[in-house]
Amino acid sequence: MRTKRLTIVVVLAVAAVVMTGVWYWTPEAARQVGYAMAAVQSRTAHRELTELSRRDHTSALFRAVAQAVKPAVVVVHVKQKLAYQATPLPDMDGFFQRFFQGSPSPFRFRQQTPSPKQPRRFYRSGLGSGVIVDAEKGYVLTNWHVVRNADSVEVMLHDGRKLNVEWVRTDQPTDLAVIKVKPGRLISAPLGNSDEMEVGDQVLAIGAPEGLPQTVTAGIISAKGRTTGGGGYESFLQTDAAINHGNSGGPLVNTRGEVVGINAAIISQTGVNEGIGLAIPSNMARHVMDQLVGAGSVVRGYLGVTIQNVDEKLAKSFSLPDTHGALVSQVAPDSPAAKAGLKASDFIVAVNGKNTKNVNDLRNLVATLTPGSTARLAIYRSGKKQTVQVRIEKQPASMLAAAGNRIFGSGTDSELGLTVATLTTALARQYGLDENAKGVVITAVDPESNAAAAGLAEGIVIVQVQGKDVQTAEQFRQAAKAAKDGVRLLVRDRNGSQHFVLLEHAE
Repeated sequence: MRTKRLTIVVVLAVAAVVMTGVWYWTPEAARQVGYAMAAVQSRTAHRELTELSRRDHTSALFRAVAQAVKPAVVVVHVKQKLAYQATPLPDMDGFFQRFFQGSPSPFRFRQQTPSPKQPRRFYRSGLGSGVIVDAEKGYVLTNWHVVRNADSVEVMLHDGRKLNVEWVRTDQPTDLAVIKVKPGRLISAPLGNSDEMEVGDQVLAIGAPEGLPQTVTAGIISAKGRTTGGGGYESFLQTDAAINHGNSGGPLVNTRGEVVGINAAIISQTGVNEGIGLAIPSNMARHVMDQLVGAGSVVRGYLGVTIQNVDEKLAKSFSLPDTHGALVSQVAPDSPAAKAGLKASDFIVAVNGKNTKNVNDLRNLVATLTPGSTARLAIYRSGKKQTVQVRIEKQPASMLAAAGNRIFGSGTDSELGLTVATLTTALARQYGLDENAKGVVITAVDPESNAAAAGLAEGIVIVQVQGKDVQTAEQFRQAAKAAKDGVRLLVRDRNGSQHFVLLEHAE
């Protein structure tokens, strides 16, 4: 109030001077008046900021979170021993003598040829971040890619102490690792429930970007359930909190100081932060850590199906209520799915009461199931919802590389653009197919057609049209012609992997 009165007095004084003509207006006078006004406004703003800062709960909250969690954040130093066979240097003396036109060369080189039995060795160093999640037992969570191929690992605490590592256990499919250090004067951060996080929630990322330890950045949860398409088990939390090289393995924490994610990657065109950071959810990290600590490796559940996402047209073709779920395109023989009676074209929408939005959701859910347990699957079959009980088995070691982690789409162009032939022994040999395979083989695809857009190509076998087996080119043509709302195909590639494709008739 006092400041406002002062401002009014200044304005009135200036007006009075101008109106009475006592003040002779000059550029210098204008500057003096401008300065006086700016000074008053600055003092007013500072007083307002003092009052506003007393009501600033966000800064106090972030400060408290940082103070609570930073002592649990570590820098992970790694070294990898590399060996190489040195290539002998050429005789450079003659080169320099020619260069200096016969005069003595100012440089002398001695060729050193190390013994082939004694290759040279050197160490390649790297670093990342980590977070202590169990101070009593000395467990540190970080990324698999931080400690990958390391011959030695060292953990540096917030107070500068360096700890040797007792063991490191990793899980490549989730990009997670657990480091065991000797407990003693350690401070941990609790693992939170990542399922509770929602888009818009405030978070902090803590780590050592570019080797700068104890760096804190702030942002929000930008999205959930992100995938990169790089394989493995992914359901990332996306955040705009700045994450750069060296942040990998560090925690993403909520406003309660709980670790809700392990920072793992960025999406960037430049290789530095562009506001798209990805963190492994804490619930996934907890599940993996418990198995790495308890058994030394991760055991995952196995269903035995090839699955794909569906679009609206494919969902309509199968009389599905929506696109939320995973469509079974192939059932592995003698698998848990086969024993339970699952079929190609079944649409899985939930596992043990938990909804599956897409292929990635189903893969992650099944992987967390305990081998030997019974899972309750909610499916749609022929447009009707029903429940199937499946006894889960242990995932084969080769599962991650199997075709089941591929996601297929549907063509939406206006032309079919497809030529097929009855599959004969000669054609099977020509295209490298199983000679006992049944169906019709694609012999040509119009590159501008919807078939090409859907990924169909010469040598792919069409097994079914509209849910019915086809074994001759004529059966294919008749079935395709009879379809009214697009032609739904079940196709098989050279690797034996099957998936559904929906094509439209030519206009």
